[in-house]
Amino acid sequence: MALLSTVKRLSSARPPLVDVTLAALWLILFQLAALYSWRDPGSFFFDYEKASRPLYSAVREFEADEFIQRALTVSATSQQPDLQHETHPNYAYLDNYNATRICVGIPTKGREKEQFLPRTIASLVDTLSPDERKSLHIIILITEENPKANPAFGQSWLSNMADEVLLYSPVPKYLSPDTYKYINDSKPSEGAERNEHVQMDYATLMATCQKQGADYFLLVEDDIIASRDWYSRLDNALHLLEASPTPDDWLYLRLFYTELYLGWNAEEWHIYLPRVLLFYALVAGIVLLGRALWGRHTKKQSPYHTASIIRFHLWFIAFTTLFFLAGRVTVIPRSEGIREMNNYGCCAQGLAFPAHQLDMLEDRLRAPPHHAPGDSFIEIVADELNLKRWAMEPSVFQHVGVRGSSEKGGPTKKLWNYGFET
Repeated sequence: MALLSTVKRLSSARPPLVDVTLAALWLILFQLAALYSWRDPGSFFFDYEKASRPLYSAVREFEADEFIQRALTVSATSQQPDLQHETHPNYAYLDNYNATRICVGIPTKGREKEQFLPRTIASLVDTLSPDERKSLHIIILITEENPKANPAFGQSWLSNMADEVLLYSPVPKYLSPDTYKYINDSKPSEGAERNEHVQMDYATLMATCQKQGADYFLLVEDDIIASRDWYSRLDNALHLLEASPTPDDWLYLRLFYTELYLGWNAEEWHIYLPRVLLFYALVAGIVLLGRALWGRHTKKQSPYHTASIIRFHLWFIAFTTLFFLAGRVTVIPRSEGIREMNNYGCCAQGLAFPAHQLDMLEDRLRAPPHHAPGDSFIEIVADELNLKRWAMEPSVFQHVGVRGSSEKGGPTKKLWNYGFET
């Protein structure tokens, strides 16, 4: 009754009081939007400097560094997960991770600035149980023709965390042939352009992973940091896809995306317009219902009738504008789990492919012309074959390579998942 009484007083109030009330409400919502949407790159209130601060990723990098120090002398491979036993001293084997479920392929190239590969591998394995580590086969591909140019080459932490290290040149005798493998029959052609090199690297990793008989191939770039629970969440996401009515109609599951491309995209107007019209109809319906219930309709037209219509539409525009200013990620939050993401899903920091798609994709990657970057080419294949693309929500990887470019003199990258840091 108190609420009805309040609404009745507002509806019968003189127009200025209604305007003051709506103005106060708009200002409150404006402040709330500024308070909560600074992390949304599609928001008017987006604060790039503040949103780009590494919080959770900094914690994970610190934990990865600690793990790397221990991996200098202790094995953390799938065949000998001694370090996982140390971090899980009371662990009892469940005997349900005997087979390789996921084969991880990581192409790596030495960078001009910071080297991210050690933390990338460490963050993938530092929180795994011994059984989980046994189910994960990690392959590193050193993409330089001269592998000694890569700072990771021959390092003890690499052989203690990776299960295989692939080279495009013969393996020196002082390195273990059980870990280091020479890949000669599938290396890029002499003087290959960057696009061809990247596509051939992807194909090489896919072919090598298929020999493991894994259910999934996970392509990971060498500049990510993983969340502590990435493996369990990925496993749950894959189970959801396996249980779907059409488990074979998708190409990959994305473990990383950036919100930069998830704003109010013009080509998706058909998604936003119905929401705006529904909001308009709802508000107009409430106003008309209020006038009917409290006797605002009379045979004699109110002197405020025309002005009220104008003010209604002005306030509708004001609140609708605020809705869009707040940002799409803020006002249309995404539910946790998996969701279809056929567009705007840049880039290839983490993509999980089902085994049954690998032969096809490997053949397409090897076939000329290599006119597109590796990640863009994968999107082209998915579009041509009408295959769905899924994404984990929230992202379980962060692109720490945002701190620098992999190419000397290249632009600073801005591929960042802002929600990962919360």
